[in-house]
Amino acid sequence: MSGDAVTDSGPEARKTLQDELDEVRADLIRLGALTTEAITAGTQAFLDGDLTMAERVVASDDVIDDLYHQIEDHIILILATQSPVAADLRTVITMLRINHELERDADLMVNVAKTTRRIYPHELDPKTRGIVDRMGVQAANQTRLAIDAFADRDPSWAAALADMDDAMDELSKSLFRHSLTLGTNADEGTIVKAMQIALLARHYERIADHAVTIAERVRFMVTGTHPGQDHDQV
Repeated sequence: MSGDAVTDSGPEARKTLQDELDEVRADLIRLGALTTEAITAGTQAFLDGDLTMAERVVASDDVIDDLYHQIEDHIILILATQSPVAADLRTVITMLRINHELERDADLMVNVAKTTRRIYPHELDPKTRGIVDRMGVQAANQTRLAIDAFADRDPSWAAALADMDDAMDELSKSLFRHSLTLGTNADEGTIVKAMQIALLARHYERIADHAVTIAERVRFMVTGTHPGQDHDQV
């Protein structure tokens, strides 16, 4: 009988907003892991002059880009079909921003991998090697901590990562200053190498900046406040 018909209008008929957010959260954590792996691998490729590993970093960016677009499409679908508001809307917007920051990090590591090709075969002096090694570790750690802050919904990491970023800024300045000495009274090839190393400092500095931005967005997601605002809900 028609009166016995059951309509699929209940919460079981489609995924709930929380289900959708959980799926995006899991994908973003996976994107963060892939990006952190790219930072570590790209740094090691540069330090070792390993063209094979550098090519793997470049190739892996396609996987990261595919996941980035998948996450972006999913977020757009959530906005279109779930109409999130208040805290849920802050979560969705934060996810969109984190997705962008991580994709940019991966692109920056592609630049590092391409630098390995541009100056191959290269012999890194001990000071350059030491600074780049530390920058790679710092960038990977800051990215990992930023993703942990997102996964744990922990806004306290915003201040901690801002402090860590000061260390990266100092490393970046040190590498840039050292690169200038490498290009003094040198042949054209050495000057080109020095310029590439100077650009390298900027790549790592930007990755660290992105980690700070992610942590700040987590703070906004959880508390509703932006950097410099009081912790009162807005």
